[in-house]
Amino acid sequence: MSATRALPCLCLLFSIILSGIVCPAAPNGLDLEQRSVVKVCAKGYFLSNQNKCLPCNCKGHSETCEEITGICTSCQDHTTGDFCEICEDGYMPDVNTFGQHSCRPCACPLSIPSNNFAQHCDRSSNILRCKCQEGYAGHYCERCAPGFYGNPMVIGDSCKRCDCNGNSDPNHIFNECHNVTGFCQNCWGDTAGANCERCAPGFYGDAISAKNCRECDCASGHCDMHTGECLPEATMVNLCCDECIWHLIGDLRLSNKTLDQVKVSVLNISTGAAANDRLKYYNYTAHRLQVEHSLYLLTLIYPGMGSVSLLQEKTEALSLADRDLVQRAQDHAKDLQSQADELEYDLKRSDANGFVQKALDAANVYNNIVQYIEEANITGLTTLDLATRAEDVGCLKCAAVSYIQYLGRTTKRLELTNEVAEGTLNRSVEVLQTITPIHEKVEEWATNMKNQDYSAAAFDRAVVSAGEAVENLSELVPELLDKLRVIEEKKPVNNVTTNIMRIRELIAQARSVAKKVQVSMKFNGQSSVEVQPHINVADLKTVTTISLFIRVDPDKDPIEDRFIFYLGDRNGKKDYMGLAIKNDNLVYIYNLGGEDVEIPLGSKPVSQWPPVFNLIKVERLGRHGKVFLTVPSQTSTDEQKFIQKGEAIGTDSLFNLDPEDTVFFVGGVPADVRLPPALSLAPFVGCIELASLNNDVISLYNFKQTHMMDVVASTPCPRYKLAFSQSRIASYLFDGTGYALINNMERRGKFGIVTRFDIAVRTVANNGILLLMVTGDNFFLLELKNGFLRLMYDFGFSGGPIVMESNLPKLQINDARYHEVSVIYHYSKKIILLVDKSHVKSMENEKKTLPFSDIYIGGAPSRILLSRPELSSLMGLKGCVKGFQFQKKDFNLLEEPGTIGISSGCPEESFMSRKAYFTGESYLGSAAKISPFDAFEGGLNFRTLQPTGLLFYHIEGSDEFTIALENGAVVLNSRGTRVKSHKKQYNDGMTHFLVASVNNNKYELVVDDKDKHEKKRPSSAASASTVRSFYLGGSPSSSIKNFTGCISYAYISRQDRDIEPEDFQKYTENVQTSLQDCPVERPPAALLSKHSKNSAKTKQNKSNQPQGMLGLNSDDQESGETEETPCYLSARPHATRHAHHYGGIANSRQEYTDIPESHFSLSLKTQSSFGLIFYASDEAEDNYMALFLSHGKLVYTFNLGQQQVKVKSPEKYNDGTWHNVIFIRDGNLGRLIIDGLTLLEDRAQGSNISWHVSSILYVGGVPPGRAQNSAYSFTGCVKNFQLNGQWLSSVSQAFGVTPCFEGLSEPGTYFSEEGGYVVLDDTYNIGRKFELVVEVRPRVASGVLLHVYTAAEEYLTMYIHQGAVVVLVNNGVREFFTQVTPRLDLCDGSWHRITVIRDANVIQLDVDSDVNHVVGPLHPSAQSARAPVFIGGAPESLLPEGIATRRAYTGCMRNLTVNESQVAFSKAALVSGAVSVGSCPAA
Repeated sequence: MSATRALPCLCLLFSIILSGIVCPAAPNGLDLEQRSVVKVCAKGYFLSNQNKCLPCNCKGHSETCEEITGICTSCQDHTTGDFCEICEDGYMPDVNTFGQHSCRPCACPLSIPSNNFAQHCDRSSNILRCKCQEGYAGHYCERCAPGFYGNPMVIGDSCKRCDCNGNSDPNHIFNECHNVTGFCQNCWGDTAGANCERCAPGFYGDAISAKNCRECDCASGHCDMHTGECLPEATMVNLCCDECIWHLIGDLRLSNKTLDQVKVSVLNISTGAAANDRLKYYNYTAHRLQVEHSLYLLTLIYPGMGSVSLLQEKTEALSLADRDLVQRAQDHAKDLQSQADELEYDLKRSDANGFVQKALDAANVYNNIVQYIEEANITGLTTLDLATRAEDVGCLKCAAVSYIQYLGRTTKRLELTNEVAEGTLNRSVEVLQTITPIHEKVEEWATNMKNQDYSAAAFDRAVVSAGEAVENLSELVPELLDKLRVIEEKKPVNNVTTNIMRIRELIAQARSVAKKVQVSMKFNGQSSVEVQPHINVADLKTVTTISLFIRVDPDKDPIEDRFIFYLGDRNGKKDYMGLAIKNDNLVYIYNLGGEDVEIPLGSKPVSQWPPVFNLIKVERLGRHGKVFLTVPSQTSTDEQKFIQKGEAIGTDSLFNLDPEDTVFFVGGVPADVRLPPALSLAPFVGCIELASLNNDVISLYNFKQTHMMDVVASTPCPRYKLAFSQSRIASYLFDGTGYALINNMERRGKFGIVTRFDIAVRTVANNGILLLMVTGDNFFLLELKNGFLRLMYDFGFSGGPIVMESNLPKLQINDARYHEVSVIYHYSKKIILLVDKSHVKSMENEKKTLPFSDIYIGGAPSRILLSRPELSSLMGLKGCVKGFQFQKKDFNLLEEPGTIGISSGCPEESFMSRKAYFTGESYLGSAAKISPFDAFEGGLNFRTLQPTGLLFYHIEGSDEFTIALENGAVVLNSRGTRVKSHKKQYNDGMTHFLVASVNNNKYELVVDDKDKHEKKRPSSAASASTVRSFYLGGSPSSSIKNFTGCISYAYISRQDRDIEPEDFQKYTENVQTSLQDCPVERPPAALLSKHSKNSAKTKQNKSNQPQGMLGLNSDDQESGETEETPCYLSARPHATRHAHHYGGIANSRQEYTDIPESHFSLSLKTQSSFGLIFYASDEAEDNYMALFLSHGKLVYTFNLGQQQVKVKSPEKYNDGTWHNVIFIRDGNLGRLIIDGLTLLEDRAQGSNISWHVSSILYVGGVPPGRAQNSAYSFTGCVKNFQLNGQWLSSVSQAFGVTPCFEGLSEPGTYFSEEGGYVVLDDTYNIGRKFELVVEVRPRVASGVLLHVYTAAEEYLTMYIHQGAVVVLVNNGVREFFTQVTPRLDLCDGSWHRITVIRDANVIQLDVDSDVNHVVGPLHPSAQSARAPVFIGGAPESLLPEGIATRRAYTGCMRNLTVNESQVAFSKAALVSGAVSVGSCPAA
């Protein structure tokens, strides 16, 4: 390298190190790409589009800016904006004497931060204008607005909302309370007091919650204000002075409110080692302040009174009060308020992690469930009402005899619905009765919160109520849903299905929230909690891991033998595991059907634990167990870690639980539960917080029931959330089901010309949502797809959604490491994607602003995902997010009200791959210190449908050690010694667990604890312990077929570490193995035919023929066509019976012939606003009849000469649910009946006029040119098309019509099993030189993908057959072909990309990067001519005679391009048969 060429590289190196040197431009010898690489600007400069370093334009308020965009970072001096050109809220621009731009506080009304109440301010013409915050009024925000009180002109004072407990006169909303004192001035509802908080004199009751003030029923006219007990005349009060006393009591209440806030804050403190001491200090201070204040007021007002409650009883009898005393009391209250403020500020500085907020969130979920249960109840009433109204419908039988059969069936169905609805109503009432206490508590809680009249005890009780609600809903709601499901199946009532889906979603959310309440419970030696057990106990069979935090205080509660938890059978029998304190040691106990295993942790006696939360983890892998203890340091970041291991005697390795009898108790058990002797100990004393069960977050607040748990008396212990190293960086764990929602992003930052989003992500998942914004038809999506970042957005762009995706290595981020991802959207230029602060990809875009206010992170609710086809297949993120920023402003995702189902922390276990899926051509390889021929133990779960496959492989020289399936049996083979299982049906698709072991005496193989077999080991010399390679799922060299299926929770006895589950993520070799969850396998392929001994030779001799073209006339070939390998996806997706889907193209339709004009009926489901549903006319279209949609309303019309009959529904019916429609022409009368309830009529004037139509009727649309050439097909489904109550089956032709599929859909064009094809318009020329790209997902293993027919002897056909893609060409000289059999099965349910490139006589075929080509003969006189292009099939007569399959393609197709031009099927020349343009069934 010359010195000239080396200069830029050296300069780049030193500029990075010194970050202050501006490198000179590259010499002319370097190309532009090299210059862009080496050009680095110094701090304070950015690189312009002209490749020049320009100084940052930050108005002197920042020294740095982004090197790509020049956007300023870290704006100072109360400035913000892309170039620090905007003043922050509450500040106004100014220019100092030196001409510099600056920001100074708004004087609204005072120029100090505590009394600056402006959102914005500006000064023009020397006049200051203030835009006040809510609650302030006046030119300078100098007074409180109506509905607020205070004095903004007093330093430290502000405007507070009037607090009249909802009892103020609504006719005086602008005069609710005094604008300075806050005293309510217009109490109504027979209330009185400074805050309308009590019943007026002469009335009694609860003015705040129940709002039931009633008149006293007493002769004296006076009664106790709370109970209504009559009072004698002597207790009458002087009302004038009484008001002063009540004002004083109001001050007392204010003081108590503040103290209660302090108590609540105490529950949130989490300051590590100092938490215990500070807790005692705060409690003492709060108690002292309250007592001091109460005593002070007592001595002022009524010497000799002994309590605050006595004070409130006696004040009504006082008739005089000294103004000076009242003033002194108010001064004291202010002083006390100041002390409380200081204490609360001190508490806020002590980091809080949302105990109360978690409970609030949980309660909000239940509140929503209550509302939806009520809606379900209303639905039941609606169903009853429908049944009742059906009786009225019956009268229509009098109007037309032709209705009798139809309405008879309707009445029977509604009678059944009536019966079911009554049962549903009864159950709904029972559910509501169960939930009503929770509902009332939530309402009371909300009221108290609004009034700031709440206490710590209220929150504690609410958390308990939230947990109990989970149990109540779990038992009652499913039965309600079962009842509702009957209605759903028997009669489609619109909002039943909607409510059921919503209730299910809310229950799942409620359980998710309850599981993630990361708060402890305090056990008093008598209490216990029964936690909801694991949903699928089968997941706990092989490995069981439980993590929890425990806090004991040896100084306060001497350490004794105590019970901690138990997971197992309710009667203490069979398999179980538990944790206890015995002899001052933490002891892990488990039993797998034999003797108890006890593992005491003697290295750290419990009496030596510090009085903070310590992390405990118990783990069982097969018969091997471990207990871990982590003690956080009190003075540094170091931790003390202790571990003890043990193992069960014998061969039993599985933890077998009965889901019907499994219980999970923590802290103790009720008297009626029997524990095993090893755990029959005294209940626990101290605090426990559950953390995880098999890496799933769990919580004590997801309980079935509690026993003697008094959360008020035993408040939870605070835990310092960042005490342990794995949690020291604030992060959030997403499990694929939850999401974070940030409403109104602009409260922290504003959308600008340049808008930026930043997120740090750590995951091993292939797919997941990172960021999603949706508003109407606009959306913005950043997702992980196949491990790579993908960006898709649409703000109404002329070309549709914009997609930014690539397989660049920098875009692959699912490697279990944190990656910082940034999206920078420039309004007028481009969108930029940064990964780890490095520019990766950018795209130009139209000038469009971002039309969003809310953003979802890590997932989104189903209603959002189902709102657009592009989003319907998205899934939630499984991984961690370390931080999210909008415009460089941070958000705490756990504090956002819309966040559901995420938790704090990022445990390492979340990124370990314990499962692997093998395709039959894949394997995993690693190396370890093992000696399988001498001393070995290995175990694993496996699941497969294939009878043969290699599970474990190791080789030394010529010696092999293998574990494999052979014809359904498990076989261990060590140097030729074979140990085989008795059972031979382990390829049944179920999960099985095997353990293979070798010792000095024998080889042993155990499958599922029951199938045991062993053989004596021959004597041999021990081999040296060295690092050796081994393989799972297959190998590169074994003669045994590689495994197809799932392997999980494998372990092997390594000599350099303890037994633990293998982390496949760390294996050095991964060949085509998926480390995500194992998919459901399809049944094994049937053998197509039995080949003769000469079949191989025959194949070799005819190898110049494409696959499937051998012996076309033989019986073998015919059977091969009918006995194809079944695909992963069904050829017949689940669809509604007798229903068809129309739309996607303008003329989608079915044509019926030989139908007389009469009474028609059909069922309709659509979300279209416009479109033709039914049409009939004569040839000239002088006479016609039509049913269509207009703005979502149904319109039925026909003509009579020059007159027109038109019936239009008042309601919209494009709600996506089924509606029954009858439309009738009876002479000059037209009737439209909808859902058997709505009857609409219209009549033409004059007598009956002759009227007739041709014999062709159109459903769904019309051919081009019909209906005045202005009618387009509606998009939706029609079923039960009937004439006079009889089914119509005489469909003569169909165009773009498919079955009405149910479930999720995705973008694409679907070719249904019934057959069909698309003919492209003549703008696409597939001649002698072209490039065609298409993505396919077949549902049948054979089918024609493309056919171009130019002349009798010239054609090009592409088809799939028996796992291969074949391109067959005849250029007029002779036929030639090429084919590719991809490594991944075309029928595996995934998308596959096919590329065909033709250049005269050369054809290249690329399928998923597997490439083949063929060179055919040259055609000297060939001419390029346009020819029709058939996609997905072709007419039988046009296909070549020698083609292997003539079947039309079945499956989905998308992203078809010809010569880089996107093909729009919606604009095709013809769509014939069962083809759905624009939508494919997703499953």
